Amino acid sequence: MEITATQEVVNNVIASAPDNSRIIGQSLQITLIGMLILFVSLLIIWGVMELLVRFVKDAPEKAEAEESAAANAPTLPVGDNDLNLKSKAAAAAAGYVLSKKG
Repeated sequence: MEITATQEVVNNVIASAPDNSRIIGQSLQITLIGMLILFVSLLIIWGVMELLVRFVKDAPEKAEAEESAAANAPTLPVGDNDLNLKSKAAAAAAGYVLSKKG
């Protein structure tokens, strides 16, 4: 069975076929819009994460630092005061430095 097409049929098929350049142009526009939405969304997520890190991270650390400082605070003997403790630390530091010189 042989199929033949007249010039009129060929012209009608070509005329009814969509224009490829128009389809490619629309495809590129859709791709660019999608990429724009993606990158804008990523920037928004990045910004929200930065804000969360800056504002949420510092508050618990301060509370933890205060708790650990209170728990690890040295207890002074009843007879020692702050000045006496500082003078002992200075004497120990001076003794250490003199021992390293000689």
